[in-house]
Amino acid sequence: MTKLCPRCGSRRVIYTYYGQRIGGTVGTVAGAISGSATSGTTGALVGARIGLQVGAPAGMGAGAVLGAIAGALAGCLAGLRLGKVLDQHLLCRYRCIDCRSHF
Repeated sequence: MTKLCPRCGSRRVIYTYYGQRIGGTVGTVAGAISGSATSGTTGALVGARIGLQVGAPAGMGAGAVLGAIAGALAGCLAGLRLGKVLDQHLLCRYRCIDCRSHF
């Protein structure tokens, strides 16, 4: 079923995904910061043990980077789920391409 614009009656209507876009971006950034901060100590210790062949500073850095990546992934998934709920229940979901109205 095609949505019709209530303002101009056009069939050129798209789904906006604003909540998912914003939620995914904010979740990724927050997860990366949280993951690198949390793994700064624990990940650095594990990374230092593993990276003794390469050197302790490289191992600590690798632990923090892996923690940031894992945190970013978890944050992105959580942000996308929250954004989807916001899209469905709170935000205007559709935008008319012809008259640019949101509904």
